[in-house]
Amino acid sequence: MQTIAESGKRGTRITVIGLAANVGLTVSKGVAGWMMNSASLLADAGHSLSDMLSDFVTLYTYNRSRKPADALYPYGYGKYETVGSLAVSTLLIGGAIGIGWHSFDLMMGVVQSSGVQETASAVVATASDPSTSSPAAQGVASISDHHGHALNPNAAWFALISIVVKEWLYRAITNHTTQPTAIKVGREEKSDVLIANAWHHRSDAFSSVVALAAIGGSYAGIPILDPLGGLAVSALILKTGGDIMASSLKELCDASIDQDILDQVEKTILQLKTNKPDIVDYQSLRGRKTGPFYLLDMTLHVNPKLTVVQAHALEEEVRQSIQHTCPEVKEIMIHVHAEKQHHQTV
Repeated sequence: MQTIAESGKRGTRITVIGLAANVGLTVSKGVAGWMMNSASLLADAGHSLSDMLSDFVTLYTYNRSRKPADALYPYGYGKYETVGSLAVSTLLIGGAIGIGWHSFDLMMGVVQSSGVQETASAVVATASDPSTSSPAAQGVASISDHHGHALNPNAAWFALISIVVKEWLYRAITNHTTQPTAIKVGREEKSDVLIANAWHHRSDAFSSVVALAAIGGSYAGIPILDPLGGLAVSALILKTGGDIMASSLKELCDASIDQDILDQVEKTILQLKTNKPDIVDYQSLRGRKTGPFYLLDMTLHVNPKLTVVQAHALEEEVRQSIQHTCPEVKEIMIHVHAEKQHHQTV
């Protein structure tokens, strides 16, 4: 079983890789968008720039959550990761609303416009990306329009590269490498903030798909592709962000952990009970999640003839057995009751 430090290094490494990728994509798409007169690509570069904020939030909260408990935080720093996941989900929802709003506005412009040239210009001037909502992005788009140059179709290659890189950061690995991706590491480490940030990478990939549609649609004279694609993408990102936010809020409110984890713990206790007749029964098993870890508490009924030392030794054996079966269980509060009668398991 890997240590918390080893786990933290894996999560930090994949997040730093994502941060470096965002820096490279921001610069390359920004320069290419300016040189090739693509306001859509410039706006997509702005989205990659916003992703860097998500990476910094993830780096801080992920590493902070793995600090050992101290006097200030006696139950550990796990909730920092939950707060980070909530922050990233907020960025996802904000991005989805931005994409949807501008896509709808653009679609109305396409429908109402009577000239193909006018609608194509509208596509280039109002790229379907949440970054266009910022004055800076709108200003860049306006400057691009005033250049008076035709859109260079080679700009589509940069959007395509962004799609490939971002989707790889989310989940894809080649057949010749075992290097983990963000979603893979997030699931293995049971890290909600890494998973949320992985989805942020995918949202940027979707944003690049919209930019690609804008470039291709404008070049081919089919500008309606951009707003339709943007609306579909915004709906998907909105659902994902909403699901992550709901999960984070439940965790912050100490909702119960997944039933499959409780079932696994119960199975471990029952197996131990078979081999340890001094365990009479157990009750009130419950748990809550704090970042990547679980905190459990339960009542253990033992043979009343046991001494205090023997009862506590049995308690420790139960605790170690559970943590061996479920390494993500960080702490177990066990209340030992010495009673003869049999209690029904809850």
